[in-house]
Amino acid sequence: MKLSNIINQELLISELKTEDTTEALKIMTSHIQEKKKLSNSKEILNKLLEREKLASTAIGKNTAIPHAKIKNLKNPIIMIAICRKGFLYNPSDKEPVNLLILVLSPAGAPALHLQILAAAASLIKKPGNLIGELLKSKSNNEIINIIKKFEEMND
Repeated sequence: MKLSNIINQELLISELKTEDTTEALKIMTSHIQEKKKLSNSKEILNKLLEREKLASTAIGKNTAIPHAKIKNLKNPIIMIAICRKGFLYNPSDKEPVNLLILVLSPAGAPALHLQILAAAASLIKKPGNLIGELLKSKSNNEIINIIKKFEEMND
């Protein structure tokens, strides 16, 4: 599975300006609602925040993958946000997060949810400087092309 096949260019934020996890997730879920992909951004935000209470979804390499399974969602939603300045996603983090990959999956499709999370983790583990290239990107199209380039790399 490739994230680039699922990501909708409308659901990219190339200049996320925040220094706070809750605010970042609020901006992202509101953006999804504005693009008419969801109608209940507050409920989704609460699910994401509940998930963060269990354990941080920051995975290292300046990346976090906040995720939740959502009732009545027909298709997965993947959203990418780039925070050029970076921020500590979790108080115990030692490095700032610059890349957020938000994953919302249908509640009735746990296998699909795990496949998407695995694809995101695989992308982050690729050799090279994914974050560095994304931080230099100038357009949503360029972001997608960078993701495609890294997805095509061999591990």
